[in-house]
Amino acid sequence: MNVKNWTVCLIEPNRYEGQIIVDLLRNAGVDKVKSFTSCEAALDALELYPANIIVISYELAAGNAALWTRAFRRNTKLCNRKAAVFVTSSAFSRMMAEECRHAGANALIGKPISGKVLLATINKVLEHPRPFIEAPNYVGPCRRAGIVTAGAPKQRRKADQAQEAASRAEEGLPHLLAALADAASKAGADLKQVPACETALKAVQDHAAKAGDGPLMRAGAAFALQLQAASAMKAELARPAIDSCVKGIAAIAAMPVAEAAQRERLAEEVRQAVAKVAHRAA
Repeated sequence: MNVKNWTVCLIEPNRYEGQIIVDLLRNAGVDKVKSFTSCEAALDALELYPANIIVISYELAAGNAALWTRAFRRNTKLCNRKAAVFVTSSAFSRMMAEECRHAGANALIGKPISGKVLLATINKVLEHPRPFIEAPNYVGPCRRAGIVTAGAPKQRRKADQAQEAASRAEEGLPHLLAALADAASKAGADLKQVPACETALKAVQDHAAKAGDGPLMRAGAAFALQLQAASAMKAELARPAIDSCVKGIAAIAAMPVAEAAQRERLAEEVRQAVAKVAHRAA
């Protein structure tokens, strides 16, 4: 497919990484590219912007690319919800690939991204389109052939073989959780300490991203949103929400990766707790 026919929507929270991808596309001759750091803003823009290619980072400020893709595919207001979706991640695993496949993504690309891999993967998907399925429990390209994966193969193999170990004490997760609990306790007592708590949370999120731990990443993203909103909330609302988030993250981290459904349920509870506090604050 001629790159002049590509209309790209890029969703990348990291402005630096987003600019790299924009430059790769423009250097390849792609003229129509819009970049967003907010997944919500991108979804709103897609009601008017006729993108046929979406490149989205798995690690988002709110949720992840799989959740966003699922919502995008099911949004009947969007005439381009059949657009090809390419998820990028710096630490993806077989579990993440399956999550994205069942959400309706077309491909998963490892970071750091090269122009050669990005263009080859997009061309591969566009040149061999799969039937688009619309069913009660799934909307997206036919899943039977699996999901296209490309880039950083060594990182993928490492994540697949050591996912359980990497998500535990190997990189000091207990220490990171202890630091987060301490920082959250201080933030609960004095909201001026929230920045220190955000720093401790970022360390846990980085660990989760490296380990490809989806539930821990989602709970961490929800907690990050809570901390961002804490300064504008009454202390009596912010403090219990912070405490609830920390307990949820600790519970997820303590649970074996194999108990995926239970860990997902805990992550959803953290997200709902944050949403309820935001509703009450509003």
